[in-house]
Amino acid sequence: MANLYLRVSRYVAAFWRSTGDGQSLPYHVPVQFSPYTQEYVVLTSGLRIVPEHQQHRASCYSQTAWRNMSMGRKPNGGPAIIIRNQSDWLSYAEVCTLERLTNKTKTDAFEFLCIRLPNEIIAGDHVERVTKSYTLDSRAAQQLRRLLKEEFVRRFLDFETRNIDFAKSKGIDRSGIEIMERFFMEYDLPVSHDQSERETLRRLMQRWRKEARALATRPAVIGDELVTRIDPHEIVGGLPRYESDDA
Repeated sequence: MANLYLRVSRYVAAFWRSTGDGQSLPYHVPVQFSPYTQEYVVLTSGLRIVPEHQQHRASCYSQTAWRNMSMGRKPNGGPAIIIRNQSDWLSYAEVCTLERLTNKTKTDAFEFLCIRLPNEIIAGDHVERVTKSYTLDSRAAQQLRRLLKEEFVRRFLDFETRNIDFAKSKGIDRSGIEIMERFFMEYDLPVSHDQSERETLRRLMQRWRKEARALATRPAVIGDELVTRIDPHEIVGGLPRYESDDA
């Protein structure tokens, strides 16, 4: 079986590696998607054989390219550029060095998530066996990043809502930062407790809420009458009326 390596934010990467009980999969163990998920559909429709020297455009690397970089080489091979232990997980900074790309992040904001690929894909009118040379094109890579981020944000907001409801029922006040830290603990996300990190978390929380509001007003939702219809009882209160009530 083949894998690919997709650049995402370090929070999203940690979330998807998490087993949900405060533990996480090792970096090299691939995340797997059910065939019934949107992520799996993106994989099966977006996989291509992209030349290794062009894979930086999507920031998504095939297993062949990743192995070369793990040995300190360019994605397409050649002599070692940096000396490193190939069993160590590649950092974003190292990938930038190997690709001769400018690293515009001051911190380790990005990581690469290992994702298991389907064994086969449909290409035209025939079935293709997926090999270690396959990766995603730029469009599919960006689409997959968006799906991974959206699920992360939805899970956080659900966790936040449950915490707020519980706190209200007990007559206590639980701060947003405390809720976020509990969420990070549950999903084994990296976080320190210095003031700078807490301020970063506060800004992230505000951004995630904004993104959630944008998700709720996207065309797919606005165009769905069963979602956007507002019944009279929702405005004035009380129970909904059904046709059988008038019989």
